[in-house]
Amino acid sequence: MMDRNESNSDKPRGRTRRRRLVAGVAVAAIAAAAVAGVRYMSPPGGLDKREIDEILKAALADKNTAPTDACVSLSGAELPADVTAASLLRVDGTVRKDVQALINRGLITVKFDAGKGKPTIRNPDYEASDKHVRLSHIELTALGKPYYRYHELEATDPSSPGGSVLYMMNLFCAHVSYGGVEKFMTPSKNPFDDNPHLVTWVNFLWKPDKQATPWLADPDLLSALSFFPEDDGWAHKGILLERDDNAHWALGDNPYTIRW
Repeated sequence: MMDRNESNSDKPRGRTRRRRLVAGVAVAAIAAAAVAGVRYMSPPGGLDKREIDEILKAALADKNTAPTDACVSLSGAELPADVTAASLLRVDGTVRKDVQALINRGLITVKFDAGKGKPTIRNPDYEASDKHVRLSHIELTALGKPYYRYHELEATDPSSPGGSVLYMMNLFCAHVSYGGVEKFMTPSKNPFDDNPHLVTWVNFLWKPDKQATPWLADPDLLSALSFFPEDDGWAHKGILLERDDNAHWALGDNPYTIRW
């Protein structure tokens, strides 16, 4: 079976629409998100394991295309931002362990209970449903910037005004070690869509690089990753490669989504 772990289907949105903001985001939705549109070029011609290795080594070295399984996530607008104070707390009112660990390791600073108002929103198509809530202010530190990436995901929700919701994710991504290709599909074209390109789904091995990521020494941050290794220490992942009009193989659009 091929992995179907992540997706980020970005849909067009008109600037005249105003929609409800969802400040929180489920861990499952975060794990499903991926960054689309980044392409790492390989030599023209056929596709073999060597070429796949070259593409994936480059992709996993980039925090913007590494699996979000390797990232600690905080919901909210791109930092710096005001977030709903409750989103940083546990049910009992104490600070979440992953939030406290990000502070302790120097990746972010937080001013708790910074006032009342509405959370920061950078997308003009959305507005906060809660406009007078307790807020906390988060800043990104110089130490945190090399590991940081921001991502938005719009998802269909019939119960929401406008029919969709916006998930905003601040991700702190560990460096990743690449363990090689397990298997890949024979390149083929889906006869039921209008994409003219050949694609292949690749299963590969990966793990967070603890030596290159000092903050992974904190058990609360390590446990915040969606990393579930086998006994040998490696985890499985799947990714889409696509051949373009010039016969170059590269990461496909929405690379962690099977688009058959």
